[in-house]
Amino acid sequence: MQKERKINRWDRRRSNKRIQRLKESEKYRQTVNKLDSLSIRLPELSDRQKENIEKDLIKKKKR
Repeated sequence: MQKERKINRWDRRRSNKRIQRLKESEKYRQTVNKLDSLSIRLPELSDRQKENIEKDLIKKKKR
């Protein structure tokens, strides 16, 4: 069985920057517009970050 690795502050910072770059991309915008459901698989994100992303996407979808 593989050990769970501790996610440190550096990983979170890196993931936040990764998300920001992703949100700026045209492919991301097109995907969000066509979206029905989403599975977020960035292991360095906290549960709170994942929930916030999901809420943002739901808001964008309703527009």
